[in-house]
Amino acid sequence: MSRLNIAHLTLTAAQNIQTADKVRRDPAVVKAAKQFAEDSAEAFHSGGALVREAQSSWRRHSPLTKETGTDE
Repeated sequence: MSRLNIAHLTLTAAQNIQTADKVRRDPAVVKAAKQFAEDSAEAFHSGGALVREAQSSWRRHSPLTKETGTDE
């Protein structure tokens, strides 16, 4: 059974942390992350509008709504 080389494991972990930090600060990554956040907010807003329109349409077209006289 092989033994763990703690020094090598520590060095590898430190290098990976440095690499991850460089990637996180890369201007292209920062720009893409910002665009993703903006697009996500817009998609959330659009999704809410879709749900409201679908609910409104359901009320307009539902035979149950028309029978009870609560048609909007």
